[in-house]
Amino acid sequence: MELKEQLEALTLKLEGKSQTEVKNAIEAFEVKHNEALSLETKAIKEEFALELKKVQDHADALDVKLQAKSTKKVTLNLADELKEKKADIKSVSNGTKSSDVEIKAVTNLASVTNNAQGFFIPEITQLGYKERSLYNILPKVGVSDSNNGGVVRYRDWDAATTVRAAAMIAESGTFPESTAKFEWYSKSLKKVGDTLPVTEEFWEDEAQAAAELTMFLDINVNLVVDNQIVNGNNTGQNLDGIYSSTPAYTASASGITAPNLKDLAIKVRNDITRTQGGKYSPDFLLVNSLTMESLILAKDANSNYIFDESTGTLGGLNVVVDENVADNSILVGDRRYARIYEKTGVVITRGTPNAQFLEDEMTIKARKRMLLLVKNGDKSGFRKVTDVAAALVTLAE
Repeated sequence: MELKEQLEALTLKLEGKSQTEVKNAIEAFEVKHNEALSLETKAIKEEFALELKKVQDHADALDVKLQAKSTKKVTLNLADELKEKKADIKSVSNGTKSSDVEIKAVTNLASVTNNAQGFFIPEITQLGYKERSLYNILPKVGVSDSNNGGVVRYRDWDAATTVRAAAMIAESGTFPESTAKFEWYSKSLKKVGDTLPVTEEFWEDEAQAAAELTMFLDINVNLVVDNQIVNGNNTGQNLDGIYSSTPAYTASASGITAPNLKDLAIKVRNDITRTQGGKYSPDFLLVNSLTMESLILAKDANSNYIFDESTGTLGGLNVVVDENVADNSILVGDRRYARIYEKTGVVITRGTPNAQFLEDEMTIKARKRMLLLVKNGDKSGFRKVTDVAAALVTLAE
């Protein structure tokens, strides 16, 4: 009788016996059959070693074949691959399957989950915005914090009642009498502002981005300033912009052949200096890039560009390209007489209005107070053209 059958018979015999009787019976069985058990265990180990050698030999053969094909296999998580191919390996070892068993798992970048590696660029890109032009060329006067009421006051000629009467006088003749009167004028500072609410956590934990927010608000305010000093219509809280402060130029028939922007600029400049040249010396032409292109891209009959880009001037005037200027319009003047009065810089502050204190939030605020002033007596030092195309047609007549 084999060990397995004898063990089954012993099991039936010990049913209902005490624990001590079962233990004694098993020990007696082991002593009696010790040699047989050792032989059985040895036979199992030898059989297992033989099967393992078959698998190893087959794996070596596969390796030789792979090298012959110059194919390199990179394995990832071999335990999982072996588990997956378990059935095929067993079939090969039993001799029931002769096909190759390929174990592979290619490692690539996607194999790294939640990869945080990279070349980090430290700065944050600024948003694009219009270049500051007119603001940069005009003289500035700082308004200090004092008892000025936020108002700029000045005394100027009363042009409506001022008369120059000087004349040639004969012997014993009566001298003419001029009239000179003055008047007080005033302009209040105007305020430009913007706000942005943020959480306290953002300000504490995102220092770089938080710093960008202050610059963002600063630029927002300055963009409005730049537009207002050009186009402000002097109503409500709007500035009295340079276009609003400047009298219009009236073109007259001049018989100019194919007039261009340079011809018009010279005509406008001369309209100022012809009667006011003792005081005013026009030195700039304010225009946007689209209107300026009509001259820059213009060519003569020989396809040569008309505009002399090497000097950057037009009829003796410095060209100031400001994209806040309306298309098809220009302005010529003496920049010394258009002044910006301002509280210096854009003031950035932080506060917790309303319920923000309880919500752990705050508001960043940017503000600037200023005005553009062309005195009543100096407006004649400027001229504007609001329809360049129409003016050029008139100059050609």
